[in-house]
Amino acid sequence: MGDPFGLEMAKVRQKELLREAEERRITRSLRRLRHGVKGGSEEPAEPDGVEVRWGLVGDERAVADLLELNGLPRWISFEDRFVVVEKDGKVLGAVRYRTESKRLILGLLVVDPWAGEELLARALYRGAGELARELGVHEVVASASRARYPGMSGYRRRGRSWRLDVRRLPGAKGESLPLRGTLQG
Repeated sequence: MGDPFGLEMAKVRQKELLREAEERRITRSLRRLRHGVKGGSEEPAEPDGVEVRWGLVGDERAVADLLELNGLPRWISFEDRFVVVEKDGKVLGAVRYRTESKRLILGLLVVDPWAGEELLARALYRGAGELARELGVHEVVASASRARYPGMSGYRRRGRSWRLDVRRLPGAKGESLPLRGTLQG
């Protein structure tokens, strides 16, 4: 008779799934090596030659193209303000922002999928903290992200959002600023 419960097919399928999982693991480790690794940990290095800055009027078309690449409507780029990351004069990613009293609030993140999403997202969130300090803002709030890029960039989870205390960022001379309410300040 045959295999009434399909056990043989289940074993074959299980072997295929294990082989696919092993291939994904190898691909993931090769991708980490290709992007660079800091100090032997699995944390990717910062991308070289990228600049994070406030978006300009001329960046609207590039941000619109990024939105379209990510399946979002282009008109968002013409109505909102963005912090952008660029390399060699080309905008590779952007995060929407708005300001409140002593706060910079980050929203929608769009990145060129072929340029390395994780590295650019981390650079954007770190750069937004530095731009906020220049602006005199005390706190950066990032909306909840499934990918946890703000958490990888030094933000702390509070409730449903990620927060970065700009006063805790290293100073211009590479020193930490004194923390309010601690033994340092």
